[in-house]
Amino acid sequence: MHIAIDIRCLMERELTGVGEYTFNLLKHLFEIDAKNQYYLFYNSRQNVRQYIPKFPKDNVHYCEFRWPNKLLNLSLLLFRRPRLDLWLQKKLNFSGIDLFFFPNISFFRTVCPYILTVHDISFEFFPEFLSIKRRLWHKIIQPKKLLQNAVRIIAVSDNTRRDLLNTYGLNPECVQTILSGISTNYKKIKQEDGRLEEIKKKYQLPEKFILFLGTLEPRKNIETLVAAFNIFQKRYPKYFLVIAGKRGWKCAGVEKIIEQTNNVIGVNFIKDAEKRYFYNLASMFVYPSHYEGFGFPALEAMACGCPVIASNNSSLAEICGNAAMLVNSYDINDLARALEEMLLVEIDQRYRQRGLEQARRFNWYLTAQKLLNAFTSITSGRPKTQPTVITRIRLWRRRSNLNGIASLRSQ
Repeated sequence: MHIAIDIRCLMERELTGVGEYTFNLLKHLFEIDAKNQYYLFYNSRQNVRQYIPKFPKDNVHYCEFRWPNKLLNLSLLLFRRPRLDLWLQKKLNFSGIDLFFFPNISFFRTVCPYILTVHDISFEFFPEFLSIKRRLWHKIIQPKKLLQNAVRIIAVSDNTRRDLLNTYGLNPECVQTILSGISTNYKKIKQEDGRLEEIKKKYQLPEKFILFLGTLEPRKNIETLVAAFNIFQKRYPKYFLVIAGKRGWKCAGVEKIIEQTNNVIGVNFIKDAEKRYFYNLASMFVYPSHYEGFGFPALEAMACGCPVIASNNSSLAEICGNAAMLVNSYDINDLARALEEMLLVEIDQRYRQRGLEQARRFNWYLTAQKLLNAFTSITSGRPKTQPTVITRIRLWRRRSNLNGIASLRSQ
């Protein structure tokens, strides 16, 4: 098969979220599949080649376009052109893109069938956690229509799958759960590893600290975490709270709280290669998010042997299972109690061991193999898609033409 893949999410200097998902998925997919031909599509007016990951495989081909992205998106929105698969075929001078894979919701149009990964639909449930610009973007892009026309939809958790079915009324046969994996870079590090001390000195980390790692934005519920830590810290003054991550929308309020709260340390975006040292150094990891489609940081912490406290909502309860202490994300006292309870040696050791066992369930090779199976199944027997009004009109015209031809032949 000739499979096109949208890698526009890999054009950033530092990858987060969807970018990390796409990179890890493709890395393992190309390691297990040397048969199918893959065409990696990306577009930017600027030269972003230095940021695009290199996959040195004979069956992997890069397709770069240099349109201004705003112009491309506007053209796709207003004129439904260009059709990306036809665009690629023209550039490569061949006809035969069998399938297009989009690792997240974005602007696109194709003639060939496409598969789309959905990480979460928090924009449907918590619009207040998004900027006006992002809310408008989701309205313009019309995710429901994109999903209805997909030949297969990949949900990264059962919770995301349920949300998709309940919100958009999709055909259950078209929506498949394929759990994401976690990188093998996340693991327990021996205390004698000198790099641990280097990271500790580099970021001036205290001896005992509670860690949060994620984008600083309202959905992550950091204000509740700080409030709970204030209660906890009165009884355990030797502990610090380290809040690490990329600055997101409405982060100014969080930064102000960090500056004004005793024993709270803010750390800017951490490189992927350094995250595992933070998890290994932390006394515990806390992830009180109001909604997650998957929840990578919680699993990454578990893989490093760090005990985890997480919200009991969305996919977090599913992904963490009994390997994390689950709390009500809106209850400050519940979270403060969990912080204190995790200090008990038997509780601490229980969640460290459970976390290591839980993390082993999430393997990128398994994720890649299931996606490859989904690719293959499209050609062998496509599941029924959701017919749109336009599709029905086209089918009606086709039947009318065929009936007309049959009538002429009979005369």
